Formats: sequence, C-alpha cells, structure tokens
Amino acid sequence: MGYAPKLSKNSEATVKRCIRDRILSELRYNEKMKIQSNLWFENEQKAFFGKGRIRLLEEIGRHGSISKAAKAMGMSYKAAWDAVNEMNNLSPSPIVERVTGGKGGGGTRLTPKGEEYIRIYREIDALQRKFFERLGTQGERLEDILTFGRRLTLQTSARNQYSGTVTALETTPLASEVTLRLSGGENLYVTITRESARRLAVAEGETLFALIKSTWVDIVPLSQCKAAKNMLAGTIVGIVEDGTRAEITLALKGENSVTASMAAERFRELGLQEGDRAYACFEASQILLAR
Repeated sequence: MGYAPKLSKNSEATVKRCIRDRILSELRYNEKMKIQSNLWFENEQKAFFGKGRIRLLEEIGRHGSISKAAKAMGMSYKAAWDAVNEMNNLSPSPIVERVTGGKGGGGTRLTPKGEEYIRIYREIDALQRKFFERLGTQGERLEDILTFGRRLTLQTSARNQYSGTVTALETTPLASEVTLRLSGGENLYVTITRESARRLAVAEGETLFALIKSTWVDIVPLSQCKAAKNMLAGTIVGIVEDGTRAEITLALKGENSVTASMAAERFRELGLQEGDRAYACFEASQILLAR
C-alpha cells in the first residue's frame, strides 16, 4: 500500500495556487490565435442551413441550375439535390422551385423565401463576424474576453431604447454632436465627449443604440414650446399614476414610442389625456449611446 504524505494547510494552499497559475498560463491566447464561430440555423432540431448551403443557394440563383451550382461548388449533383430537398422540406414554404419551358428548356430558381433566407443569413453572419473581430481586440487573457462579453450582455434600466443610423457627426476639441435617425424618421441629437465618440467608432452610416431614462424626459402640450434640443411629437397612448408619479407613453412615428416619468401633480396641471398630442422633451446630453 502506498503512502501519501499529508500537507499542511499552508503547503496545500501553495500547491493550489501553483496549479491555478499554471492553468491560467496555459489558457493564454497567443498572438496568432483567432476566435471564430460558424453560424448554423436549425429547424426541428435538424440542421437547416449554414455557410455551405447558403452558398449553394447563391450559386443556384446565379446559374439557374442545381447541376451548375453543384459544379461551381465542387460537389456532386446528388449531394446538392439532397441539400435543396431537405431545406425545402424544413422551410414553411419552398426555397427553390423548378422552372419548366423557356429558352433553356427549364431549370431551377430561388423563390422570394429563398432570397430572404440568404439576406437574413448574410446580415447575421456579418454581425457575428464583427462581434468576434471586436472580441479578438480585447487582449490575450481569457478574463479580458469574458469581461468584454459580460459588458455586451449587460442589461440596462433605461426605459427608452432605440436603434438608429448616424446621419451627421460634428466634432469639436472636447465634444461630438451626433445626429441619429430613428426608423420612424425622427432625429435624435446627442452630445457626447470626443473620447467617447472615438471609443465607439462613431461614423456616418453606422448603427448605434440610444438609451434615455424615463425620468430625463419631460412631457409638454404642443402649444407649449420648450427650449430643448430634442422635441419628439407624438400621441399619448398610456397614462399610469400611483398618486406620486405619473408614467406617460407617447406613440411616435412608425412603431417607436417614448415613456416619461414625472411628478403626478405636475402632470395633472398640464391637463393632458390619452389621445392628446404632446412633445417629449429631453436634452442632447441626456442620451447615452452604445453599439
């Protein structure tokens, strides 16, 4: 029978620390290592489509023929046909359909649903690649990458959250004035520091997220003009009071809305009711940007 010497508490702690340090050292990323991921869509727990099948659909759209698409990809006709047949069976509506007659005697073409799948896949794939590119810039340590990932999944208490496109950017030595166009056509005018604009890589055409706390928003009737950088006109569609605070929701253009939280007594003095038109007002410095 072997004999295992008993370690003192100090010796045991030292061994554990050495093992931990060794593991962390082994898990360091070297400069040549990259973080990558493959994007796959599944339906009913079956592989629906991924990079290869999307390329096959693109080749079918380009050549109008499964056999020509298979040849362009260096795969057999049977493998290409089986892939198309499985995608058609898993899709709510056909992705690829046969075309009979015509100058070439018929062929195969993508349906609008097939073109939609290609577009959605390419957009999500571009977002994923952009995400992993940013992830790869966070350093070599796993802990740095984990910290960055936690920041991306951080939930915010800001009631008003919008996605918009940067249409204008003006920069001074200390600040940057950003114009963000929302889906409904409204403009948000945002003031951030120049360093924040650099860190977020703000540029015209980029998509950013705008966060506005409901307590930063003021509601006024259309007849009362207020000197605020941002004044969004809308229709009051919701009013909730608890005796102390009032929460007012305005429907904007498109599907956007804005919610304000203010003293109930002050809101009652405005005499506003559901269905009335009003302004949601807030300053450019009261908008947080993220991407």
